[in-house]
Amino acid sequence: MACEFLSPAEAVTRWVTPGSVVAVGGMHMTAAPMSLVREIVRQRIRIRRLITSPSTSLQADLIIGAGLVDELLSPYVGFEHLGLAPSFRRAVEAGHLRVLECDEGSLTHAFYAGAGGLSFIPCPPGFELTDIPKVNPALYRQVQDPFTAVTLWVVAAVRPDVTLVHCIEADEMGNVAFGGFPFTDRLMALASRRVIVQVERVIAGEQMAAHPPGTTLPGFLVSAIVVAPGGCHPTAAPGAYGRDEDAIREYLEAARTPEGCQAYLDRTILSLDEHGYLEQVRVRQQAGVS
Repeated sequence: MACEFLSPAEAVTRWVTPGSVVAVGGMHMTAAPMSLVREIVRQRIRIRRLITSPSTSLQADLIIGAGLVDELLSPYVGFEHLGLAPSFRRAVEAGHLRVLECDEGSLTHAFYAGAGGLSFIPCPPGFELTDIPKVNPALYRQVQDPFTAVTLWVVAAVRPDVTLVHCIEADEMGNVAFGGFPFTDRLMALASRRVIVQVERVIAGEQMAAHPPGTTLPGFLVSAIVVAPGGCHPTAAPGAYGRDEDAIREYLEAARTPEGCQAYLDRTILSLDEHGYLEQVRVRQQAGVS
């Protein structure tokens, strides 16, 4: 099926099936596909398993705070120098969220396996010194290397049903460019059965060739493109804008309690469509109010 250009609401409705395995890109507070994340919250789509990049932030905590995630595969959810992830921590402590423990290296390798059509892949050296397999035995196994007879720890391939990522631009054929270092987002997309890409702008096809190898995805791998300038807000979009730390702090303060988190969702997401949210951000930034 050819890639389609859709609104955030249309893309999420069509391609994010309730009860599916969803991966969400972005590293820390950078390049998070927040327009798509907010739309999942608006549509109250239940996620059976949420998979993140090796280090994630608001893009995971917001969906967890909305009570939409059954289990999480992620090495880290937090806000770096701004503190812990309040909704994630509260959900785990209350027993509402099952966490599948993993480390950054083996998760990245699991994406490689999924992208390459493998069922598993050896873990990086040193993994045998950790206790990770004890807390997540479903993801890890020991096998004997048929060439050396050495016993290795391996990690199962990760293949999301749908992956949500941010790219800087797309052309009219649906080819997309990350516009810099793609973190693990490109691997996540290659490992996924379906991919929704949120972009800042659309460019002519001949301009796409200027991007370095390894920083693009071909249109035949992309299910839908959502053109959402500013859609990473309040996280940063490399090459376009920085993160809005005041807005992130506003979320962190509100999400200290379940009631505060719900009030935040009502005020900033559930009462607005995505166009309304981005317009509100634009007006506040023009007025110099974060």
